[in-house]
Amino acid sequence: MTDEELAGGYVIGTLAGAERHDARVRAIEDSSFGTLVAAWEERLAPLAVDGEAALPQGLYERIAAVIDASGVEMPGTLTRRAGTGAWTAVSPGLRIKVLNEIAALGRQTFMAELSPGAQYADHDHPQDEEIYMISGDLIIGNVVLGAGDFHIARAGRHHPMHRSLTGCLCIISQAMGPV
Repeated sequence: MTDEELAGGYVIGTLAGAERHDARVRAIEDSSFGTLVAAWEERLAPLAVDGEAALPQGLYERIAAVIDASGVEMPGTLTRRAGTGAWTAVSPGLRIKVLNEIAALGRQTFMAELSPGAQYADHDHPQDEEIYMISGDLIIGNVVLGAGDFHIARAGRHHPMHRSLTGCLCIISQAMGPV
C-alpha cells in the first residue's frame, strides 16, 4: 500500500486496529505523511455530513459509476458486475450469461435463468457439474433444489431432464460445450 493509499484509508476509516493506530501515530510524527492526511481531509471535507444534512441526490450512483468506469481490478482477479454481460438464449425458456471460461481445463461458469415451466433435456457429464441455486426452483429427476441449495453431478454421470415450475436463477460450473 502506498503512503497516499494509507493516508486515504486512514481518513475515510477503512483502516482498523493496529494499522489505524500506526497511521495515526505516523501522521503526528512524520510531517510528510501528516501532509498527505491533511490533503485527504481537505478533499473529503465537502462530503462531511452534519446532523441531519442529506447527502446530495445521486452521489452514491456517481461514485459507483466512477469506480465501475475505472476498470480497476485486483491483480489476478476478474469482477463481473451485476447488470453487465450478455444473455444468450439456449433453448425455449433457458438463457445463460457466461461468467468465466478456463479453456485449458475445458471448463466454464455461467449464470442460468429458466422461465416458469421451462425444461432442459437430459445429458451426460464429461466433468463434474456444479449448480448453486440463487432463486426459484429447479427439479432434476426427483431432486428439487431451491435458493441456497448446491448440487453436483459427478463426471460420467447422467442427469435427467431439468425443469422449473416457478422459474429459477442459478450459477453452473461445468465442461465447456453445449449447455
